[in-house]
Amino acid sequence: MIYRIADAKRQFSELVKRAAYKGETVTVGTRGKPEAALISVDELRRLRELEMERDARLLEEAVRRSTGVVGVGELVREWRRVYPSAEPVLTKRSFKKPVRKAAGKARR
Repeated sequence: MIYRIADAKRQFSELVKRAAYKGETVTVGTRGKPEAALISVDELRRLRELEMERDARLLEEAVRRSTGVVGVGELVREWRRVYPSAEPVLTKRSFKKPVRKAAGKARR
């Protein structure tokens, strides 16, 4: 069911409780077209974790397919080109090999 925005305003606290405590997804929109949704914080966390896991897998795959040395900036630019609506999330799991420091003088 899609709640009209005016109805959702009047019932806001009830709709929040349904999303938070009953685990329902409450959809709000105009003219029957969904525009927004209320979900529980636990569901939001679960969705973000799934996104981070997906991002890590995609980054690992990009590194595996790489034929040379690629900087993080280049990876992020390519990510944005391929997935313009998504932001990459780098996690410790994204990097399996340790990064070696370049030889040379240490900065002071």
